[in-house]
Amino acid sequence: MTTKLYYKIGEVAKLLEEEVSTIRFWSDTFPAWVKPERNAKGNRLFHPEDLDNLRLIHYLTRVEGLTLDGVARKLDENRDGLSHKREIVEKLYTIRSLLVDLHENI
Repeated sequence: MTTKLYYKIGEVAKLLEEEVSTIRFWSDTFPAWVKPERNAKGNRLFHPEDLDNLRLIHYLTRVEGLTLDGVARKLDENRDGLSHKREIVEKLYTIRSLLVDLHENI
């Protein structure tokens, strides 16, 4: 899979399975972590690092159930550890999905 230089907000929303308004809200709420550029029309363009940070925010809010203040504290405390934990959880969800599909097709 190739990494793009920029992702449009709709692409980010689709990748994270979130509404565009949620991505916009998180972008405005966490400016230290999500710093999209804007094109001539004013549309947000997210860097791969922004996408990684949005994945962390998604994980912390949706999986861990943290509040926005809790997310901000976690991002400031241990971003690298969180990235690793999020990757493990995503892999486990993928494995679970594959096992469920396999079970249903037997």
